[in-house]
Amino acid sequence: MRWHAVAALICGVFLVPAPVGAAELALPVAVDYRILERALGEQLFTGPGGSVEVLADARRCNTLVLSSPRVEGAADGRIRVLAQVDAQIGTPVGELCMLPIGWSGLLETLQTPYVDTERSQVHFRLLDSNILRLDDEGKAVPGILWDWVKRWVHPRFEAVTLDLAPAVDGIGELMTMAVAAPEGGVASEPLVWLEAVTPAADTLEVLLGLVVADPAPDWRPARERPLTEEELAHWDANWQAWDGFATWLIKTVAADAEPQLARALADILLEARYDLRDALAADDRSRDPVRDLFLRTWARLAPLLEDSRLQVPGIQALQFAAFVSAADALRTLDSAAPHLGMRLDSHSLRALARLLVPGVGETELDYGTEVDPALRRLLGLDPELSGEEGDSLPFAWLIPAAHAGPISPALVKQLTAWVPAPAEIDAYLEVMDRLLEAVIDAEKPKGKVPERFFDIYADLLRATAWQESCWRQYVERDGQVRTLLSPGGAIGLMQINRHVWRGVYDIGRLQDDVGYNARAGNEILVHYLVDFAIRKREHEITGDPHNLARATYGVYNGGPAHLRRYRKAGTSKTLQAIDAEFWRKYQAIGAEGAMAVKQCYGI
Repeated sequence: MRWHAVAALICGVFLVPAPVGAAELALPVAVDYRILERALGEQLFTGPGGSVEVLADARRCNTLVLSSPRVEGAADGRIRVLAQVDAQIGTPVGELCMLPIGWSGLLETLQTPYVDTERSQVHFRLLDSNILRLDDEGKAVPGILWDWVKRWVHPRFEAVTLDLAPAVDGIGELMTMAVAAPEGGVASEPLVWLEAVTPAADTLEVLLGLVVADPAPDWRPARERPLTEEELAHWDANWQAWDGFATWLIKTVAADAEPQLARALADILLEARYDLRDALAADDRSRDPVRDLFLRTWARLAPLLEDSRLQVPGIQALQFAAFVSAADALRTLDSAAPHLGMRLDSHSLRALARLLVPGVGETELDYGTEVDPALRRLLGLDPELSGEEGDSLPFAWLIPAAHAGPISPALVKQLTAWVPAPAEIDAYLEVMDRLLEAVIDAEKPKGKVPERFFDIYADLLRATAWQESCWRQYVERDGQVRTLLSPGGAIGLMQINRHVWRGVYDIGRLQDDVGYNARAGNEILVHYLVDFAIRKREHEITGDPHNLARATYGVYNGGPAHLRRYRKAGTSKTLQAIDAEFWRKYQAIGAEGAMAVKQCYGI
């Protein structure tokens, strides 16, 4: 069975009468029938090729073998289980089997599920069975088969159970960690139990019960009040836990996904990180941003987790169902019972991760800044940033920059810590242009940027560096030369955000090495130009190839969702102004070259 065969979604929350001071919520979870097929395979069909020999006499004269179980919904709230039947019927005489007859067909059983609430298990009661022929030859079903099925098969099917205890317990543990009684409310530990199960056409509709505290009489939504100092401290302490969890989750899910699906998952990771960047830079702290980051990312991710092409190696279907159900429960509870104050921190996020991979290690979810080759591959990049200065030929610094390929160390050294005085602007811009030209020259032989768009790419790189930093890696503040850093965590010449590109680039080198910063920004731009703007045919849709630059910069600035913002009527005035300014600079670069950047310096 493929691990992706799960669609376990919380569809809504229903309020049910409960003791005073608390409310009982009913959480419906749709469990794919392929989970039941897996339970049949693990508990009953354990023989070669997923078969079970339910009958065999001493001489193997009479045998009955079932194989290839298939589960589907039936009418009137029943479950239909089909299995291949292969039988041999004969008469044992001494050591011989007289007149053996082989017969093959299908066994159809109609079952109804019921719950054991104490053990959080689903059991099945067999209501009826039929033996169906595989052909149209009119061959009669041997009467003895009916006796065999009732005597040997019915009890075996009724012994199969669907054990939901790990899922129920895991969701309960997560709810206990993630849900806090509001100040002044009734403190009750969330309690989750298996309440009912009903067969539907495509899924088992499992109902979980959950008791939570009622809101205090004077409770009001967090959006109507600023966060307390304690809540702000909670946010500052846990955004790294969120980023570590989101990165681990998407890498895990995408590990063996088909290329198109992996690209979609990579886009979601980048969008989540751009969201984090914006949350860290925001002045408005009226609501815990970690909660919003989770809700926004899960809304994008949940539909992909239903994709039939998705395979998650080493993860059992029920674990996957529990994970998806728990995450959806958090999203739904936040909407239906916002007074619960959903709390996402390192402990609750780790509990959520362990629903998916019970053995996930302590360090796998940690927030780290070291370069991760697997993360780079997921994002469509080479395992390492190519064109290291050390890869150049001996004495490469003697070769003119336009022909050297990799950036010469001498050029980097010349630009290091250089904050130009007004009289040095022309010389400074000429040297920085040589660095960018070296990056462009190194990109050409790679062949990733199509030849007909190469000039657009070259102007895009220069215009982006102008837009982001005025071609500066360093600034002078308080009498000291420092790397240009934005309040939101963007670094240096290409303003590469440390939160968005964590694990993709070396943060220290982005700060200290202008050549590394230029090549990293170039790699991002080429990725967005080729794998986003060109692949999605922005030049064909708009009829202007230069719009590839506008679309690419939108993604560079705002993330994958911003590809078309430059031409969308609903784009905010702030983003429209940013895009208009980039377009002006792009056109100026094309018309005037490097000296157009002098405008940044008031010249």
